[in-house]
Amino acid sequence: MKPFFTSLLIVMAVASCRVHGGPPNTNHLGPEPAPHNGVFVCNGDTLIFNGDGKTVTWSFSSPVDSLTGKGEGSYVFKMHHGQFRYDAAEFFSIYDGKKSHTYYTGPGMNTEDQISFYYFVGDDHQERTFKKVK
Repeated sequence: MKPFFTSLLIVMAVASCRVHGGPPNTNHLGPEPAPHNGVFVCNGDTLIFNGDGKTVTWSFSSPVDSLTGKGEGSYVFKMHHGQFRYDAAEFFSIYDGKKSHTYYTGPGMNTEDQISFYYFVGDDHQERTFKKVK
């Protein structure tokens, strides 16, 4: 009886690795949205995207976690396995040329006209929602 349960556990472990090991199925999401383009603001802070899906310029009057002031760098939306479309991503990262600043986001939090993410300062939850300037 013991070998049966051991074999069953091994099969279940292998099956769960195969189910969760690759990128998620995106068939239900429809076509991938175009990269962000334009100016997005949140309480005096600004993110500017040029539409290439890679570069961002920021101006923060208050610190956004460890990212402060003005700068330019690259950005990426990610899932656990790597780069992913922004409308279903789990993370948003900005690379300032020296280090990557990664923030939490989630499916439905980011659209063509909005970018939302959150982070923690100690036990304090901070959320930023940037809206596109029309």
